[in-house]
Amino acid sequence: QSKLAKLAKEHSVDMTFFHGKGGTVGRGGNPQTFLAIMSHAPDTINGHFRVTEQGEMINQNFGFSDRAERTMDIYTAAVLSEKISKRQEPAESWKNVMSKISDVSCDSYRSVVRGDERFVPYFRSATPELELSNLNIGSRPAKRKATGGVESLRAIPWNFAWTQTRSNLPSWLGVGDALSEVLESEDSATLHDMYENWGSFRAMIDVVEMVLAKSEPAIAEHYESVLVKDE
Repeated sequence: QSKLAKLAKEHSVDMTFFHGKGGTVGRGGNPQTFLAIMSHAPDTINGHFRVTEQGEMINQNFGFSDRAERTMDIYTAAVLSEKISKRQEPAESWKNVMSKISDVSCDSYRSVVRGDERFVPYFRSATPELELSNLNIGSRPAKRKATGGVESLRAIPWNFAWTQTRSNLPSWLGVGDALSEVLESEDSATLHDMYENWGSFRAMIDVVEMVLAKSEPAIAEHYESVLVKDE
């Protein structure tokens, strides 16, 4: 986004990014809309902000007139505040650390979700994914491809299934491995500096912390003990 914004400025092009705002953290959501907007890369909004709210969030944020007005208040305040606030450009060293966090967490996530043959049977047994897929709560089919596996699931059955068991797995899987590996090679002061001065990194840590606070391993373990085979 930063590179595109700089290119647009060089060629005198007015550019507005079209953002997709998820509901749950596991699908790119952040319930703190003001902070989420303020965490965007500097000089990429510039008073222009277009966003689509995901289906299940439309009623929550716009379903009643007073709620819709409050939601628009927050969006407007955030876009105006972002325009008049001077924010620090992330240092190159921060970007390098974030790239490492991204790579390690992605590899860790995929090693479980796609790399472990026990994962899909576990997911199908421990969660109500199949039942959620039959509910008429989404605007589109539960799967992108009718004959596809877990990788073809849309966000509602995937995220809601893990929310039901209170494990919230898609939101945090891989994050711990990534931060642990970075801390082996970086001084913790670097991460503290990133958290204090880089809104994007701080927003990520805060939403993961919130999800972990909401997760209940004991409830997830109960689903496991009742529904999942030992192996």
